Amino acid sequence: MQDSRLREWENRGAINMAAATSLTNTKQKKSRLNPWLIVGAVVIVLAIGGAIVMTNMASAGTAAAATRQATIPVERGSIVGSVSGSGAVTADQTLDLAFQATGQVQEVLVKEGDVVVKDQPLAVLDARNLEAQLANAQAALASAQARLKQAQQGNTTPEQLAAVKAALASAQANYDKVAAGPNQTDLTAAQADVNSAYAAYNAATKSSETSGSSLESARALLLKAENAVKQAQAAYDRIGGATNPNIGQLPQSRDLNNATVDYQKALADYNALSTTSGPDSQSRVASALATLQTAKKRLADLQASPDELATVKANLEQAKSNLAKLNAPASETDIAIQQAAVQQAEQAVKQAQLNLDNATLKAPFGGVITNIKIVPGSASAGPVMALVDRDPLHVELRLSENDVVQAALDQNVKLSIDSINNWGANGKVTFISPVSSISNGVVTYQVRVDFADVDPRVKVGMTSNVDIVVAQKDNVLVVPNSALLPSGSGRVVQVLDAQGKVQDIPVETGISDGAQTEIISGVQEGQQIIALPGSDRIGNGQQNLFGR
Repeated sequence: MQDSRLREWENRGAINMAAATSLTNTKQKKSRLNPWLIVGAVVIVLAIGGAIVMTNMASAGTAAAATRQATIPVERGSIVGSVSGSGAVTADQTLDLAFQATGQVQEVLVKEGDVVVKDQPLAVLDARNLEAQLANAQAALASAQARLKQAQQGNTTPEQLAAVKAALASAQANYDKVAAGPNQTDLTAAQADVNSAYAAYNAATKSSETSGSSLESARALLLKAENAVKQAQAAYDRIGGATNPNIGQLPQSRDLNNATVDYQKALADYNALSTTSGPDSQSRVASALATLQTAKKRLADLQASPDELATVKANLEQAKSNLAKLNAPASETDIAIQQAAVQQAEQAVKQAQLNLDNATLKAPFGGVITNIKIVPGSASAGPVMALVDRDPLHVELRLSENDVVQAALDQNVKLSIDSINNWGANGKVTFISPVSSISNGVVTYQVRVDFADVDPRVKVGMTSNVDIVVAQKDNVLVVPNSALLPSGSGRVVQVLDAQGKVQDIPVETGISDGAQTEIISGVQEGQQIIALPGSDRIGNGQQNLFGR
């Protein structure tokens, strides 16, 4: 059709040129005609020729324009609808780490960029003092537990029981001895020794040639000191003597010691005077006196006074009471006290263990180590390193109210980063703020997208493009967005009719992915539509190249 129209246009052009040539020839032959008639004829001929040429050009242009429109078929396929935005990549968790104990750093176990897992040791302090504190607390706990067990099992140990039994046996023997008293033979012999000693002493004294007031005075002091010793000894014996476990703390023991010291001094003074007055005679007097004193003490030891008997009996009763107390079970109050002591010791061990554990800095969650600020030997004060958790990563973005109503939790998300070529990731919507934010009069809603990625090129803080998949349809009619034209509030596609003329066909559209749009009605599968439709259309859809 195009070739025939072009040939028609060429033929009509040739006719017009022939007519123009004929008029020129006539003008030359009839030069004497009226010039205005000639001009008028030429104008008419040119107008007719121009009209013919324009008509042919319009027809040829219409055909050529129709021929130039490439068509594509309406096809079936899948389409994904989405809303888009962008935001900064953020980590799941970012935390500055610090020791919970103070001290000197002994070892740093990681370096910047290391990937660590939860509870992995990161750095260690010098913990020798803390280890010693834990050992002391454990020892105190063991002691408290032993005391509790002792209270529960009878409040005594075998060693304590043996000692108390021995004390009871000694007190019993002493009482039996005192209570039984001496036999007559022993008393007669002892009294005879005393009488003999007195006789020897008197004889020695009489035979002594010693005279003088000094020696007599010394003798008087010696006798006085002797009597004081006797009295102190009697009081000492009445309270049990050496068998009394508390004898060293009683005044009778102190009085006997003082009296003995005084006697020894008086004896020394007397002996010294006796030596100077008459060595031999005084020596015999001193020896006789010593013998007399020994005989008197032996006689006194054989005879027990009522007070002495009462004392040894009291000692015996006390020893029996001590044994009964050890054999008796502990009271509820005693056990409660020991249980409280055990609990307190247990808490001390826990605290010491906690202090020791705090000397090791551990990762509270898995992540990547950054910004280490310590070295071996440095102090542990303040944040010492940072930990970033990249699993998952987040993108925080803001959507308009028209877009956010299409978003929902767990929707699939496509992510890309302009600064990283050929990078993409899949994510999920994990949070949609129920409350809006208004900035410069624009209402937006915060949306968070989670995605997992181990690509080291992806850095926290980068800007990511986000496409949230809000709808997806399969096996639906789709056309390229470039094939759609606006028409009022709707859309149209263009087709060629049987005569090659362009016509607009209204269509009902569905979701779009930015490149293609779903067609709900208006065209059929396989129908040819213009891929890149023009914009010069009249109401019935026919192109009007002349503007009429």
